[in-house]
Amino acid sequence: MLNFKKGFTLIEILIVITILGILAAAIIPNFIGFDKEARVAATKSNLDTLRGRITLFRAKEGKYPEALEELLTTNYSDMGVQKSYLDKMPNEMISSSSGSNDLIVLKSTDPLTGKGGWAYLKDRAEVVVNITTELDSAWKDYNGQKPSDW
Repeated sequence: MLNFKKGFTLIEILIVITILGILAAAIIPNFIGFDKEARVAATKSNLDTLRGRITLFRAKEGKYPEALEELLTTNYSDMGVQKSYLDKMPNEMISSSSGSNDLIVLKSTDPLTGKGGWAYLKDRAEVVVNITTELDSAWKDYNGQKPSDW
């Protein structure tokens, strides 16, 4: 009487490992760099939010803020409900993966520090990303762009 043991042969295991390797080689490149594209999208969205809140501040208060912190501390009436222009300062996500919401106030003639976060150009009432270096090829479609130009 023949005694067969149940299990996988070495060839079957090697075939499965090969198939998994081929699938991983096809899928992984699609995820590399995805986080950087998401960080750029988040930064641009946060920049648009800040610019929109500065415009709202100007419309409601009749002046531009002296510093971005005023967006956090000044309230306005929205249909009788008192709201601040911003609940919290959004992050700039280019300088680090955890983000930076550091703020500096400059004149448009002052050089940016390039340390990340936001720079508020008080005399132009404009907010920019405080990063002056060009992004490298790891940022894919944004290679060569300066976040401060956005």
